[in-house]
Amino acid sequence: MLRQLTGLLCLLLICLIPPATAAETRTFENQFGRVQVPVAPRCVVSLHDFSLTAQLLELGITPCGSTGRKKLFSDVTLRGVQERFDVSAIRYVGSHQAPDIEAIAALKPDLIVGLSYQADLKEKLAGIAPVVLLPVREGDIKTYASQLADLVGKQSRYQELLKEYQWVVSEFKKRVKQPERITVTTLEVYPDGFQLIGRGGMDDVIADFGLGRVAAYREARRNVPYSLERIGDFNSDFIIDTYEEMLGSEASTAAFRRSAQWQNLFAVKNRQFLYFNRSRFPDTMQGLIGSAYLLMSHIAERDYLLQDAP
Repeated sequence: MLRQLTGLLCLLLICLIPPATAAETRTFENQFGRVQVPVAPRCVVSLHDFSLTAQLLELGITPCGSTGRKKLFSDVTLRGVQERFDVSAIRYVGSHQAPDIEAIAALKPDLIVGLSYQADLKEKLAGIAPVVLLPVREGDIKTYASQLADLVGKQSRYQELLKEYQWVVSEFKKRVKQPERITVTTLEVYPDGFQLIGRGGMDDVIADFGLGRVAAYREARRNVPYSLERIGDFNSDFIIDTYEEMLGSEASTAAFRRSAQWQNLFAVKNRQFLYFNRSRFPDTMQGLIGSAYLLMSHIAERDYLLQDAP
C-alpha cells in the first residue's frame, strides 16, 4: 500500500512540474530568417572560433563544440580563446570552412551558431539542430554580438560590454577634436602582398572614433589581394597590421616589411605603424573594447605627426 501511495504521489508531482526550461523554444528572427530555438540551450556548437566561440565564452556560455585550426600532427588551436578561457569541455568539430558533420551530430546539440558566409552549411546541419546565422559581413561586431547575446539569453552581459565600449568612444572624442584629419589604414601583410582587413573590430573602432581614411582606401575593395606595388596608395598617418603567432606570420612577412616601398611609408618612417597580435583581440565585444583602448593610447594620449599638418 505504501509503495502504491508513493508511486501515485510521484506521478502527481511529475504532472505538476512544468516542462524543463531546456525543452522550451521560442522564435529567433534576423535578416537570415526565422528559427525555432531553445530558450536555454543545453549544448551550443559554434562554427567559428575567433568570432563566435570567443564571444560565447565572454558572455558566459561554454559551447559544447567549436571549429578551430589544426595543423598536421599538432593540437587544435581555438584562436582568441584558449589563452583566455578553459576550453577542456569544448570538442573540436573541424574547421570553419569544412566542419565535421558527424562530429557535430555526435554531440547532440540543441543549437548551432554560424556566420552569414556559412549559409551553404545551414541545410546540411539543420537536420541535427536549429541553425542560426549571424551577420558578420553585413553589420559590425556590435550588431552580431547583440544578436548572439539575445540568442543565448545574455542581453544584460552584452549591455555591460556595450556601455564600456561607448565610454571609451566618448573619452576619445573628448581628447581628439578633429579625428577626421587623422588617416588610418588597417591591413594584413602576407609574403606576396596584402589585404585591407581590420581585426578585432579595429575598423569599427576607427569609424566610431570618426578617424579618416585616405582616398584609395575608401575606394578599394576589402579582403582582396593587392601587390606590394600598391602599398604606397594607402600611405596614411597610422598603419595597423596584425600577426598570428600560430601561423608564423611575423617571420614570413619580414621581407615585405624590409622593402623600400614599405619603409618609405609615412607611418613607418615616423613610428606610427602599429603591429598587434590578432589572437589577443578577437572579433568580439571584448576584442572591440581592447582595440578601442589601444587606439585611445596610441592616438589620443600621445604626440603624433600628420602628413597634412600645416
